Amino acid sequence: MGGLTELEPGEVFAGRYEVQRLLGEGDRKRTYLAQDTRMDRLVAVSLVKPEGVLSDPAGTEREARVLGRIGEHDNIVSLYNYEIDSDGSVQYMVFEYLSGGTLAEYLQKAGQRSLGEVLRLGRQLCRGLAHLHGRGLIHRDISPENVWLDERHVAHLGDFDSAIPAAGPGDLRPITTNSFAAPEEREGGPLDARCDLYALGGVLYVAAAGTRTPGEIGFLRAQRPDLPSTLGDLTAELLSQSPGDRPADAETVLERLNEIRHASNVDALIAAGESDTTERKSSLHHPHGPLPLDLHHRLEQGKLQPLEVRNEMQRRLNKAVTETIAGFLNTSGGTLLIGVDDAGTTLGIEPDLEYCQKDKQDADGWMLSLKTVITNALGADVWSGVRVSLVPHRAKMVAVILCPRRASQTWHYEGGGESFYIRTGNATAELKGRTLVGYISEHWPAASPAGWIEPQH
Repeated sequence: MGGLTELEPGEVFAGRYEVQRLLGEGDRKRTYLAQDTRMDRLVAVSLVKPEGVLSDPAGTEREARVLGRIGEHDNIVSLYNYEIDSDGSVQYMVFEYLSGGTLAEYLQKAGQRSLGEVLRLGRQLCRGLAHLHGRGLIHRDISPENVWLDERHVAHLGDFDSAIPAAGPGDLRPITTNSFAAPEEREGGPLDARCDLYALGGVLYVAAAGTRTPGEIGFLRAQRPDLPSTLGDLTAELLSQSPGDRPADAETVLERLNEIRHASNVDALIAAGESDTTERKSSLHHPHGPLPLDLHHRLEQGKLQPLEVRNEMQRRLNKAVTETIAGFLNTSGGTLLIGVDDAGTTLGIEPDLEYCQKDKQDADGWMLSLKTVITNALGADVWSGVRVSLVPHRAKMVAVILCPRRASQTWHYEGGGESFYIRTGNATAELKGRTLVGYISEHWPAASPAGWIEPQH
């Protein structure tokens, strides 16, 4: 079989594989759909081109060993068999057949994908990458051309002939991901698993934007205003020039994608109602409905001017948001929706925009104002610990704030004093005195001999 360059439909290759048609062609291999007559199943036979054998004679065995090291996984293409003839001139690999074709082919036909599909694709690839990285390997060639889909459009990572061990420099072969390759790979720098995360960011970008290659995040946001802001934020982090600015690992990315999935389902969050883990606030700044009676009377009596009333309402609305966040953080965590009233009506954050800085009366300005409010009341570390997503919903924008339970106490600061809030039922309550000391001793017993952490701002 020396010098074999391609297979013909109807040909029985290697005495068992009845060739049906060409599936695709890469730099190194031609892949064919074939019937395995011995096992009575469809397979994908990848025939290594003669030039591929010549340029990298050990490539087939190396890729097979990599796949053997990886083992079976739902999001990685399975290798069934590989063969190298006696003089090494003919090499081929037999993989499971995935009838959905490549992700590149699918995106070329389908264009921009829905939020749900982008998140599903991202989560599947993260699971495959986490498994691969857990085996001490880096793929180095993540791109839509190397992601295969089965009949249910479940994604499988394929084409491992560029994979290298994460430990040590490895055998650095030519870059094949082109625009999906991380900057450090293009520059010949040291590599770790975060180079695969960069490429993953590129795949998420093209799936969401409907483009052939990743581009500027501003373009993605402009093309897809229907996507939650956190998806753009995560994609931007993955595509960071410096590995240090990317998420640490695939498990972290998977967690972020799950958060986005949770936060983007505003209908479900509203339908769940208010509870110990869910709360709604109409706004951050803008008073909806009539003034509270005390302010109304003081305004009528001339004890307060309109501007003073406006400022006091802003203070109260800000505090209602920050004390709820503190309550979630001090209890079991939770989700706060801003722009949804008690009845579940979507009001959006748009009425808040007039309260932002004059040159920043937009979504970015609103996020900046929220950051200021949270940082002033709860501290900069709390802002870093919560996840805020602006989600389009019913032609308006809703802010969804995910508040995970913290390992340390969260104090609320106002007017030189500090308060401590927890979540109880569907309300936020302040704890004082012995009740407060007992709660802290129970939940943070190692804080001090007395179970107390001195509040610091």
